Amino acid sequence: MAAKKSKNLLWKIHQWIGLYVGIVIAALSLTGAVAVFILEIDSLLERKYELPVVGESYTPMNAIISQVQLQHPGFRVLGAVPPKEEKSPLIIDIYKEAGVTDSQRYQVFINPYTGEIIGQKSHTNSLSNYLRQIHVRLLDAWWGRQLVGLAGVGLVVLCITGLLIYGQFMKNQVFGAIRKKNLRILMADWHKMVGMAALLFNLMIAGTGAWLGLQPVLVKWFDIKAPNAFVRAEKIVTPEIDIDQEYDYWNAVAIAKSTIPDFNPTQVIPSVNGTNSLEVKGDAGHLPFEPHISKVVLDKSTLEILHTYDIREQPFMDKFYYLQEGLHFGRFGGIFLKIVYALLAITSGVLSITGFFIYLIRKKKTVQEKDHVKKTIFIYSMATIFVLILLGMISVFIGYAYATMLMTPAVYIFLFCFISYQLFQYWKKEKTLKEPVHEKG
Repeated sequence: MAAKKSKNLLWKIHQWIGLYVGIVIAALSLTGAVAVFILEIDSLLERKYELPVVGESYTPMNAIISQVQLQHPGFRVLGAVPPKEEKSPLIIDIYKEAGVTDSQRYQVFINPYTGEIIGQKSHTNSLSNYLRQIHVRLLDAWWGRQLVGLAGVGLVVLCITGLLIYGQFMKNQVFGAIRKKNLRILMADWHKMVGMAALLFNLMIAGTGAWLGLQPVLVKWFDIKAPNAFVRAEKIVTPEIDIDQEYDYWNAVAIAKSTIPDFNPTQVIPSVNGTNSLEVKGDAGHLPFEPHISKVVLDKSTLEILHTYDIREQPFMDKFYYLQEGLHFGRFGGIFLKIVYALLAITSGVLSITGFFIYLIRKKKTVQEKDHVKKTIFIYSMATIFVLILLGMISVFIGYAYATMLMTPAVYIFLFCFISYQLFQYWKKEKTLKEPVHEKG
């Protein structure tokens, strides 16, 4: 009896969380399957900026920055991305703050040999930024990241309860066997098989997603400090002088490469607070760590090494802290691993759809009722895909800020209406149970 009650409780937990978190998990599943290819999408779209000819020497950075600022008055330089290969351009990241909808952030593509500006693209209104932001925070500018983190917690619970519910059942059934007795059993078998086959992957994705989503809250609550947050203690110059201070960009990149073995510099960030320093950030080796984590900090004037951080040489807790995003997005095994990630990412969406289908069709008896369930699932799925595509088009062609202005209130209006409806249904049910039953005379 106790075992039966325990199993019933697991069923209720699994069903309740699946119903209320399933739609978010399905959306994250779809967007995540595409988001793993963000770097490849950027490379494809930026191929037009590839240099036709390789020069003999690089143009000094101060001349390049002067030209960029001349064409973009009012913008400040956030950093510069070194060329990936000989024919790759230098990318200058610039930003101008002008309110929620009018702030602009561009990536300016430069021929590093001639200093010529090849072109530019909006970072904020790019496809890659949309894919990241819709997956990381559902385009919700307020608490979207935390809501995604809670969905990750929900997926963890679903994986564990699913294992406890179906684990024993799967022992008595040949793995991969799909019964075709009726539509409900067909969907139930697919639900079980996909859930068990992708269990470890979904647990990993759920756990890392929960951490990444809830990280802003958790680091505040538990006073967790970022392991590599080095800042030069003393202020050498005033911020105004620091911003205008010239520096040898190309030599700084070369020094950083020689300081950390197998180091691939990906960002060079000059200080603006008076510390007169340069952060050369990048990746050390092909390991599953968050990008741009290893770094070399140099004095901006002398290029003296002030600090070195090679993630491979850090203690376990540092590595664990920076392992989450690399594992979550599969950024360590090349394109084939990303294809595997994309295919496995879709499984959580399949679980949401089949689980919802099983719930809706369980008490349906007639063919018409079952057809209605299939139409409902189809409409919900197509509507979700349509909304994701529409938001993507608004972000790229109109502006990311406008997409968030639509999505942010929509999230909370939906939550308010949904929670209110569920509370009303619960109150209505309780009221019905408490009403006295009058016997017929």
